[in-house]
Amino acid sequence: MTPFLVRKRQEKIFETRNDDANLGLLMVTVVRQELSHCDLVLACSATFCRSSVLHTLLMFPNLRQVVKVTSAEDLVAIDWIPNRCGGYIMLLEHLEPLLALAMLHHHSWNYAGRYVVVAGSVTQLEALVTTRNGKKTENILGVVKIASDTWRLYTNQLYWSPGVKTIATYSRSGFHVQQPNLFPEKVGNLRGAALKVSTFNFEPSIIYYRAENGSLLFRFGEEISLIKAIARSLNFTPEFAEPADGETWGWMADNGSWTGTHGELQRDEVDIVISNLYVSYIRAKIFDFTVPFQDEMVCFLARTELPLPRWQALAFPFQNWTWLAIFCGIIASGPALWLVANVSNVCGEEVPSFRWLGFSWYYAFGLHFCESQQFLPRMLSTRIFVAFLWMYCIILTIVYSGNLTAFLLVRRPPASIQTIEDLYNSGLEVAALADIIFMSSIKYSNDPYLRGLSKVFRVYANEYEVFPIVLAGKAVFLESRSFGEFHIATQFSHGSESSMRFMKECFAPYPIAMALQKHSPLKRKFDIVIGWVVQSGLLYHYFQESVRLTATMKGRSNLGQDYGGVVMTDRSVVALNLDHLQGLFIISCIVLIPSFLVFALEKLHFAFNQG
Repeated sequence: MTPFLVRKRQEKIFETRNDDANLGLLMVTVVRQELSHCDLVLACSATFCRSSVLHTLLMFPNLRQVVKVTSAEDLVAIDWIPNRCGGYIMLLEHLEPLLALAMLHHHSWNYAGRYVVVAGSVTQLEALVTTRNGKKTENILGVVKIASDTWRLYTNQLYWSPGVKTIATYSRSGFHVQQPNLFPEKVGNLRGAALKVSTFNFEPSIIYYRAENGSLLFRFGEEISLIKAIARSLNFTPEFAEPADGETWGWMADNGSWTGTHGELQRDEVDIVISNLYVSYIRAKIFDFTVPFQDEMVCFLARTELPLPRWQALAFPFQNWTWLAIFCGIIASGPALWLVANVSNVCGEEVPSFRWLGFSWYYAFGLHFCESQQFLPRMLSTRIFVAFLWMYCIILTIVYSGNLTAFLLVRRPPASIQTIEDLYNSGLEVAALADIIFMSSIKYSNDPYLRGLSKVFRVYANEYEVFPIVLAGKAVFLESRSFGEFHIATQFSHGSESSMRFMKECFAPYPIAMALQKHSPLKRKFDIVIGWVVQSGLLYHYFQESVRLTATMKGRSNLGQDYGGVVMTDRSVVALNLDHLQGLFIISCIVLIPSFLVFALEKLHFAFNQG
């Protein structure tokens, strides 16, 4: 049957049944205008199931379910997962079954569906839109009879204001429309609505700037900037607050309830949670995540070991085996020169001094230190040997002096913990702030060394309890990389050096997202705006802004403070000083003291012989 014939047949039915003709024509208009591409659920009470309204709706070609409703259990039996968009037409004389469903059965509800509800009064509609499910459903169209042949259409206002709003009036003369779209967009422009945002101080995501008396002046940070950008785009006002119970993320009780920010969101007391939230299966059971805006590696933050003493820099340019080869070369070059000189003397007269082993060795030793020599060999073979020895010594001294300059300027760190295996073997404590995510990642890891760290894993209340023991070398700090980068840049760096570092091995990359109420209508628009922010590269800009502002406000006044007996000092390099050249003075002392002792012995021996 063609749409034209269907429409004519529907109009003919309503002409013969004047009692509900207007309502029937209204339902036909709504379906044609808003639900033509949707799967339909037609729920009716006993009276409506016998009316012409239902009969004419059944003539539409949409895939549909028809349910006779006597209690909420009848509505629970509906297939709430449509193949396409879902249209739900509720023809009920009393809304008690629907109200019971909306208050108790969150699984038996399509939050993205379009609901057309025929109600006896506006009060019933307001009761529906204030239920737990009704508050999270964007598209609810209410129809209330205000006269014998007149119906008024209402829409829920979601975040705009409480209750419902009139959008049209329908009578025999047709629509008197105040708003052409019967299901208006309600999240794209929230009209300045106040949304509750639960958070707490967690740098660099959320940073608190307080006055001297401890009062909070303002908040800033990566996620604060992000939520403000979303607020500007969707036109809402974020109202920040901390968890009332004093917890941070919170923990799960035996009955499945949560404390902290997780508990507030689980109980629908707040709209949004921002606090460096890792996306996890456990958390996804109690609230919805937005699209991730960051991927974080979990890394180990350890102290930077004190560098080796500068006097050792004299030995750093060459490795141990290289030094051994050079030492052997110095020892062997003297006898080799003596041997060549004596062999050459057979064919001619060589300089007599070269035929002495002591002189030949002293001569070769001087060449290694670029010492000019007064004697030159006479024989060609000896001269060739000495020429190549010169080349060898020149290259050796140039390479050594070049590397020595670098090692004198840059202090060499000692061998330190870099891998998870090194950390496991060290027995150091692994400190963390959140046990839910990190502990499970460690405990169920396939890496035996990482799994072994669960024995030394310990949770602390805040980072300022952890920093002293890390700087004292008693523990490592397990946290996200951006967290570590922020604190290194703002608290533990001076010049080009820092007292904190990352181990080379990280693990468990986690996506970070915002948290919304389960089935929140905000998610669709939040995901779009977050995608724009990520694609624009603004998150890195927000991070850099947070670092600069924090460093400016703190004035780097805490960079030399004492953490657990470890004083952070400036170890930046400016110019060569006595500290850089201490190795030379140590060698001078080592040489001068034996020389002085030998000189004293010679004087005593000479005095004894004279006596």
